[in-house]
Amino acid sequence: MKRPAGIAAGMCAIALFATACSGGESGGKPAAEEAPQKDVVQARPIKVDGAQQKITWTDLKKESHLLEAAPSELARGSAADLKDVRLDGDLKKMVPYYLTVSFVNKGEKTLERPSPERDFALAGADGQAGKRITVFGTSLSGKSGLPEACAKSGPEELKPGGKATACSIVMMPKDREPVVVSYTGTDGEGRQTAPVIWKAGKGEGEPPSGVLPFGKAGQTEVEDADGRTVKVRATPKSVRSGSLSDLSSFKLRGEQKKSVPYYVTFEYRNDGAHKLLPQLNQQIELRAVSGRPAQHLTLIDLSGRAFAPCPKAKPDGFLKPKGSVTECSVFLVPKGDSPIAVAFTPKDGGAETLTWQAPKSAR
Repeated sequence: MKRPAGIAAGMCAIALFATACSGGESGGKPAAEEAPQKDVVQARPIKVDGAQQKITWTDLKKESHLLEAAPSELARGSAADLKDVRLDGDLKKMVPYYLTVSFVNKGEKTLERPSPERDFALAGADGQAGKRITVFGTSLSGKSGLPEACAKSGPEELKPGGKATACSIVMMPKDREPVVVSYTGTDGEGRQTAPVIWKAGKGEGEPPSGVLPFGKAGQTEVEDADGRTVKVRATPKSVRSGSLSDLSSFKLRGEQKKSVPYYVTFEYRNDGAHKLLPQLNQQIELRAVSGRPAQHLTLIDLSGRAFAPCPKAKPDGFLKPKGSVTECSVFLVPKGDSPIAVAFTPKDGGAETLTWQAPKSAR
């Protein structure tokens, strides 16, 4: 069943692009011209680093190609741009950003329908990536001040040395502007490559509203083994980088071998009336500058030796009411990326996520 024009599908991943908003200098055709619109609201330009960097783009045949790419334009639109688009869920509370990227084919083969823009992302100072949308048909408002590249379709092919531009739409919360543009590709085996990062806007900037300073306690709720609600006070204590040699006793695979371990320590206080298992660190998330969450590792050592860089919970028994416990988590962050925020997301009970800005020593 075909989806009718005028419907936008929100994507929680950053793998899809806006078909009504991509263009190239090689094979692209402008959209049909329409009569001039009055009161057109131009998208607001956002400063972005435009330095060309090498990236790897893998096509549908799983062949990898070397490109040089950079964000060439970034602009903030308005909710009015999407007034004729049916948005789902949280997308209704967001605003569109128009990201234009340029890329050059540095390989020796002609590329068929190159689309590296699909692997570009926008991320805020809280480490949260924006959500890409796909817009079907000409459902964008005629009063939207789209960048020029957004009025063209993508290139059918790109010869060696050829240059193209492409544009995509990324939705972000109204109170969170992007501070970076990032690119994360994949190799021929589907493994993610190290992210390439460009600064945007004011750079790192101040954290969005609701993000706590590192070290400040925050209160949330979790459930005990019987499904009862228990109040917990969580306080981040440290975020420390380590070395892959720390993990020499454990088997790492693929991209894990090209990452940097980080050790995140929290203190939890049971402010409820029921005891808890000391496994609250399983609900910790480390967010990276690129907008990609770090990989949370569970280390299993049958030798019984303690892992010195990230000690076991103290105490290691049930966490009684008014008691406190210190727990440590291990994360892997790809080289070239770094932590920007940490978060505690209760798995049950519907309590809100607590987010803290990562300490400067870890960034």
